[in-house]
Amino acid sequence: MKKITALFISIMLLTFAMLLPVHAADFDLVADGVGLLSEDEYFELNELAWDITEEYQCEVSIVIIDDNDGDDAMEVAKSIYEDYNYGYGEDKSGLMLFLSMEERDYAIIAYGYGNTAFTDHGKDVLLERHLLPLLGKDEYYDSFRIYLNQTANYLKMARDGTPFDIDTDEVLAAEKAKSSFWIRLAVVILVPLLIAGLICLIFLSQMKTAVKQRKADYFIPEGGFNLTRRIDQFLFRTETRTQIEKKSSSGGTSVGSDGFSGRSGKF
Repeated sequence: MKKITALFISIMLLTFAMLLPVHAADFDLVADGVGLLSEDEYFELNELAWDITEEYQCEVSIVIIDDNDGDDAMEVAKSIYEDYNYGYGEDKSGLMLFLSMEERDYAIIAYGYGNTAFTDHGKDVLLERHLLPLLGKDEYYDSFRIYLNQTANYLKMARDGTPFDIDTDEVLAAEKAKSSFWIRLAVVILVPLLIAGLICLIFLSQMKTAVKQRKADYFIPEGGFNLTRRIDQFLFRTETRTQIEKKSSSGGTSVGSDGFSGRSGKF
């Protein structure tokens, strides 16, 4: 009986250690406390997370729990990050993806150098383009793998001196260029047509009182024609304007007084 009790306690302690590691450097960076992943998936993702962390010296982690008891997901994630010593190096640099499955809450938080590599725009794109569509369909392994691969891309860009942000988002730039093209096309075609149509309407309204005359003397005033004054007056002016597009500034990162930046919501 004592052996069974001791074994049970050992298993519980091991499970707790894997779920919430006391030192991130000593335990797995993917803490699946719910069992969303198979054993092979679990080890594969952990190995990938460690490879990225060691290469870029910024920790990337995933923590999954069953229930956060109604507490704010971001605050719970911050507490886990601080209480269980997550982060790389003295400045505790890192990015953590946190999931609470009971209410389907998520949070993504950055700290230290993570605030530089993972800007506000970068976090939004990571969530909206890559993670949330898959998490919403319960495709957890695929979403976690994409999360890790994208963090590696972000960290590489930051190391090269151009963190992923508004000015370095090629997809956003392409969307803006496409939108700008159609706007310019509409201006070039529709505006001149609108002006021409308006002018024609004005001329047409002025001609409604005209009556057909058969004799030219109708147009000569009584007493003859006497030119006393001449004025050159421009009736219309055509003005062409070209919009000068301003380069958008980098969005950067909004860091709180506690040193964290992040996003949270439901998936």
